[in-house]
Amino acid sequence: MPAWSIKQRLTRSLIALVAAFWIVGVIAGGLVVRHEIDEVFDAALRETTGQIVPVALHEYRLKTAGSADGATAEAKGSAFTMRRGHVYFILRDADGKVLIASAGAPSDLLPAPRANGFRDRDGFRYYARFLPEEKLWIEVAQELHERWESVRGIWIGLASPLLALLPIAAFAAWRTVNGATAPLVHVARDLEARGGDHLEPIDGEDLPAELAPVIDAVNTLMSRLEAALASERAFAANAAHELRNPIASARAQVQLLAANLVGTADNVRAENIASQLGQLGRRIEKLLQLSRAEAGLGQARERSDLATITALVVDDYARRPDVGPRLKIETADDAPSWVSMDPDAVAIVLRNVIENAVHHGDKAAPIEVRLARNQTVTVTNACAPLPAEALQELKGRFRRGGDRRQAGSGLGLAIVETLMAQAGGTLTLLSPAEGRLDGFQVVLGFPGAPPQAVRLLSG
Repeated sequence: MPAWSIKQRLTRSLIALVAAFWIVGVIAGGLVVRHEIDEVFDAALRETTGQIVPVALHEYRLKTAGSADGATAEAKGSAFTMRRGHVYFILRDADGKVLIASAGAPSDLLPAPRANGFRDRDGFRYYARFLPEEKLWIEVAQELHERWESVRGIWIGLASPLLALLPIAAFAAWRTVNGATAPLVHVARDLEARGGDHLEPIDGEDLPAELAPVIDAVNTLMSRLEAALASERAFAANAAHELRNPIASARAQVQLLAANLVGTADNVRAENIASQLGQLGRRIEKLLQLSRAEAGLGQARERSDLATITALVVDDYARRPDVGPRLKIETADDAPSWVSMDPDAVAIVLRNVIENAVHHGDKAAPIEVRLARNQTVTVTNACAPLPAEALQELKGRFRRGGDRRQAGSGLGLAIVETLMAQAGGTLTLLSPAEGRLDGFQVVLGFPGAPPQAVRLLSG
């Protein structure tokens, strides 16, 4: 089901409500105005009838007196041509016979009236009035389209502002909804910033009361999650720390036993046990480093001399018999290279990257470590090039490229990725190495220290 937006739904609803209320108001106002206009026109029609009565009677008497036998005049073809604002009159006798009518009067007349009042027919409004002294009926007719034009003009006048105000109402609705939902955006950003190393409660100050239960529930959940993660990290760290020394002691004992069994069938078995204990010790060391990384070691903003730490780590590995002269270091100059990262975190990062090159690189090819001026360390080893999809997986836990039977825990680059991300640095993996057709290259971009801090440390 596609996601929907609260902002868009509220904005559309408000605009629709404003338009609906406006239309209903225009219709209701138009109906009221129409009723009032009908009353005004009816009153004017009654008043006009009173003004026409003398004129109609005078015309009738003239026609009656001009006839030879005293008969009533013909209604049709009368010389009377009085017309005022689309208003016409008809004079009838007591039986309803038309005696005289103004020019333009409706030809399709209504039946004779029976009482004073108003009647409608064929687009005309009639007002009938009985003249008791003359015993005659007079009807005054008015075209209804005059009234409809007035009502239509008022309706158009009421509705036309809607076309101009609707965009303004839409903008006002959008601003109102945007302001009302701003706390939701703020809370969403706070939640997005939370992670395994950042589980502080969300500040509920200045947030609407409707969000208070949600914030309380989320804060409670994050508190429980933080406690669970802290317990897990503490267990891993304590277990790794407690197991490291016994395993090292057991390995030393097995190595001594293997030395005493030289020349016997059990010597190979003892050496295999010593090798397995060595791998177990290295894996426990990785778990301890991972625990420290997840505890936020890389977030410490201590200033460290990257050049000095790199030289110490390289020298330590160069002393190992399986590395020796294979490990080569190149620096831009002998000046310190200050970075904003905990020294232990820097050392852990460098040790894991170099150890990765030692275990997975060509044993007969050199390992090149280069320290650039821009707080960047590049470690390159020879190996067959890795496919692009394999490079993306190497930063995950328990991921190893090449032969899975080689030494290594698959945690080294995951630890490096965690620490560099916490410190604000970068980890880039390249295969083949830059400028080569083979090899594997790790580029570490450390966060530089502020200039003022460098001056204080170097002064």
